[in-house]
Amino acid sequence: MIQRKPLREELYREILARIEDGRLPAGRRINESRLSSSLGLSRTPLREAMLGLEAQGFLVSDMGRGFMVPLMDAQEFTEIQVVLTELKPLALSLSFPLPPGRIMELNNQLVSARRAAEKPGPGRPAALVNMVYRYSRLLLGTCANKLLATDITRLDALARRYWFETTVMGFDPTDYFASHDELYDLLCQDLREEAVHHWHGHIQRFSAEAARHLPNPPLDG
Repeated sequence: MIQRKPLREELYREILARIEDGRLPAGRRINESRLSSSLGLSRTPLREAMLGLEAQGFLVSDMGRGFMVPLMDAQEFTEIQVVLTELKPLALSLSFPLPPGRIMELNNQLVSARRAAEKPGPGRPAALVNMVYRYSRLLLGTCANKLLATDITRLDALARRYWFETTVMGFDPTDYFASHDELYDLLCQDLREEAVHHWHGHIQRFSAEAARHLPNPPLDG
């Protein structure tokens, strides 16, 4: 339970976390009364937060029927990753040279995420989600084009629940982390073109592997 009246951003993050880890299941109508009670707040700020999440694509609603989390759809995940495959390497090319302190942070994040992912249990999916999201933000934090970085952050957020689901469904991140090790080595050497090329291939490869663990879109009719 949230013990005090949350700021809008805090409430937004809390609901998003419940979408990502399945506490708000995909395809099931959200019981707003129950959710507001569990959060310890009234339905008014809750509805405001959910309207914001709907505008970002995390929720859908029907007039008079409330909100629900969209069903998982491998096609949506693939389409997000196709866009990110082009945008992320471009943003990386605009982020050079990376400050030494930021490169050190990237390594710390990689080490921490790998350790968490190697431990069996419920924390494993969250470790991969955090790796995908936080590493990207660190890597692109010096991108000269802030609009580009903002668009990438939004798309990464839409993909978070998918990355969580892929690990639950058996995606093995071992090679994923090894590929990040290679990227880290290129960044340490300040090899811009090689790093950009590597990240492009990294996103293509692992998004395709992850998509195989997701449900296909339903057939029309």
